[in-house]
Amino acid sequence: MSCGLPDEALFILDIFYKGRHFRSDAGYHSEKLYKLYMKKFPARSCLPFDDALKVLMNDGYIAQIRKKKVKYYIADMKVAIFALKNHGYNVVDGRYHRL
Repeated sequence: MSCGLPDEALFILDIFYKGRHFRSDAGYHSEKLYKLYMKKFPARSCLPFDDALKVLMNDGYIAQIRKKKVKYYIADMKVAIFALKNHGYNVVDGRYHRL
């Protein structure tokens, strides 16, 4: 891996990217994210959910919004796109406008 992120962290980053959660006032619910994560990685041998979020937060990929329920969003879009693109995820360079 070129950026040093585990597959579990890249999965979470891809969910944020697909949902277009780029703003600090519109994040992704942690409970919904946890359910998707458990469907994808049910084995105990993989990285725990909280650790995958900590890896992304420590490296500056995502940030946390503290509301009644914790939400997350992509804090650094350029770095997130670079990481996803290097690992073969489908990303669009630049802005995407629907016609």
